[in-house]
Amino acid sequence: QVVPLVLLTTFDATSRIIAHQEAHIDIVVQQARHLQIPLVGIPVHRASSESYVTRISRALRLIEAHNNNRSIHSLVFGDLHLEHIRGWRDSELGKLNYQLEYPLWKVPYPILMKDLEASTVPCILSAAPNDNHKDVVKVGDTFGRDYARKVEAAGLDSFGENGEFHTVAQVWKVSREQALGLPE
Repeated sequence: QVVPLVLLTTFDATSRIIAHQEAHIDIVVQQARHLQIPLVGIPVHRASSESYVTRISRALRLIEAHNNNRSIHSLVFGDLHLEHIRGWRDSELGKLNYQLEYPLWKVPYPILMKDLEASTVPCILSAAPNDNHKDVVKVGDTFGRDYARKVEAAGLDSFGENGEFHTVAQVWKVSREQALGLPE
């Protein structure tokens, strides 16, 4: 049985930028269209008194209503190893009574790199928030094995997991099947 999949992301309602990634919501729309996966974008209003978790909850209810009231089975996150982020998700989003899944949690970086290389999806740095690292990481750089080695040699997390950098996967540059690791 095919399990329906829906991508969900938040973005600033005014700038339309996804926090931390510093990528415009249009890029995620482009990714979702290419992958042929529905996307729900949740605008976050800075001046709103509505909590982040309440916004997420409302979006999840909307997804269920749009899918003939089929219950959402789980929420899936791409976190690699940051305990405090997972702890927050477990504590706050866990209250919504969905199963929380972390399929990439503590997967060794060499395995993740091998999977990325097999996909042939180019990944471009979209954010490099720390000026202390500007000699090592720059917006527009291409992420790959050599880049990961370079940033690790500089004492940074080779996948930027501590916020050293963020990337955009340019899935539209390869076939949908290639990007998703499906047989062509």
